[in-house]
Amino acid sequence: MRRHNMRNDEPLEEIEPDVMVDGNPHYKIDSAESHTLVIHCGDPRFQTAFRRFITEELGIETYTPLIIGGGVHAFGVQTLLPKNFKILWEQIKFAIKEGELKQVIIINHEDCSWYEKMQGYHHDIKIPLKGKLDLKEAALTILRDFTGVRVRTFWAGLKDDRIHFTEVH
Repeated sequence: MRRHNMRNDEPLEEIEPDVMVDGNPHYKIDSAESHTLVIHCGDPRFQTAFRRFITEELGIETYTPLIIGGGVHAFGVQTLLPKNFKILWEQIKFAIKEGELKQVIIINHEDCSWYEKMQGYHHDIKIPLKGKLDLKEAALTILRDFTGVRVRTFWAGLKDDRIHFTEVH
């Protein structure tokens, strides 16, 4: 079965069912182990670039995804929106502990509508800078609570409708 990207009619990866049972497709469970948690925004414009960057550039074939609008935005509004932070932090802690993960990759991106909407909470700081500061805050929090876990942060920038990635240190 060939699926197509609804935006530009490019073919997506082929996904064939392993077996049909009572007219319904059944697929094999992926038994490859993940050692990496990847956190990024759910903006549909960036999903293909995120996947390709993670697998092709970083060489991570199997990973545990945590996809949430605004990526790690909640790290930057802990005191203003403590529930947002608590939920995100609990998800991260669960994934790392239960999955025995050794690496966390965090990606925020330019032109994020979540950051645009939340600008009233951080009106003194320009949005791209705020996104990068939140990356650093998330990394520091994870490193503080999880020894032995490597954290890498990336910024997905836009130029001429193309996405490029830069590591944020």
